[in-house]
Amino acid sequence: MKERMELRKKAKIVEGFKILPKDNNPEHSELLFNFFAEINIDNSRLWDLIIALSEELPEEAALIFNHTDSEPNYGKYSDKKYVLEFLSHYKKEVIGDSFIDIGLIFHTESELIEIFIPESKYVKYWGVNQKSFIKIMENFNLKEVIDIEFVDEYPKVREALSLFENEITESEQLIKILKKEFL
Repeated sequence: MKERMELRKKAKIVEGFKILPKDNNPEHSELLFNFFAEINIDNSRLWDLIIALSEELPEEAALIFNHTDSEPNYGKYSDKKYVLEFLSHYKKEVIGDSFIDIGLIFHTESELIEIFIPESKYVKYWGVNQKSFIKIMENFNLKEVIDIEFVDEYPKVREALSLFENEITESEQLIKILKKEFL
């Protein structure tokens, strides 16, 4: 642990992204995405990036959400604009609650597009149109960084968002609200 803490001092946790081609993992052979990307962005710009990436989804998508370390809940397919409008009321929690994982997915027999924000609040993205994805990254001045690192690669301490923000919805309550609305 001490060694990992020392390595953290030299960590390359910067804004940027890395793209990984679809690998030969047998578990992924049935999933119809062309590439996977991980994106670090300053938290103050995370919501705007989520909105921009959501343009890659068709008009209907499903919400994925869970309390960290719990099984994900896959919501019913709904109007994407409605889902994003609903989530906008919980924007602080979406981008800042380190006890909630959340994302949007579109998955059919022919393609998979997913935007997922884990508890460490960077973006995992599965997509089909890499050219369009690169354009979005350019619009946010995000460059590909080959040796980029992510905060969840290092020891970390999580604290309740309510310690830092007023007028937020606690993690468990938000999960209940999302279940009621989207399951």
